[in-house]
Amino acid sequence: MTYTDRREQVHKTALRLSEAGLIRLSAGNLSLRGEDGHIAITPSGLWYENMQPDDIVIIDPDGKVVDARPGRVPSSEWALHTAILAAIPEINAVVHTHSIYALVFASLVKEIPAISIELIPAGGTIPIAPYATPGTPEVGRGAAAIFQSRPGLKGLLLQNHGLVTIGETLDRAFEYALDIETAAQAYHLALQVGQPVSLTADQIDDFHRHHG
Repeated sequence: MTYTDRREQVHKTALRLSEAGLIRLSAGNLSLRGEDGHIAITPSGLWYENMQPDDIVIIDPDGKVVDARPGRVPSSEWALHTAILAAIPEINAVVHTHSIYALVFASLVKEIPAISIELIPAGGTIPIAPYATPGTPEVGRGAAAIFQSRPGLKGLLLQNHGLVTIGETLDRAFEYALDIETAAQAYHLALQVGQPVSLTADQIDDFHRHHG
């Protein structure tokens, strides 16, 4: 996969995330690792509506810029991306959003239980990584530790910060981000009426048997 391919995939997914209302202005970021280990990541401080493929920055696994147009620097959350990608070699894509309902539960420090089938592919109940100052390596280390402790988990909340999803591809990471935000919205609305009922472990296992 060339840098051009990676940049185009990141740009396309950024627009999809923006259209879905999962990211706004320049809040949120995403990345894609290629076979050479280099990572295409959204730039810092650029509104998504103004972003072009060649604005995407290429960094190495340590965050050093490998290729970028003049004036473009990687997202301030590059350490979040590199830490997760280093810890979980089987995935290649990371999406970080500030989507509204994910932020609600991140600020409440409240996990999102598996109240609907949307969360089953994402790993079930969505946990919360303890707060760390955005842009610091601690954010990435905290998120990576949780992903490593729960194989199969594809998304988590960052306390008072937002949502992170991972995937073998950007399409998958995007899908998990949309599914988790949908479930978070449903959970929020259900709490206004009563106490939502979570899927049981047996129900989740049965879902996997029927859907692979």
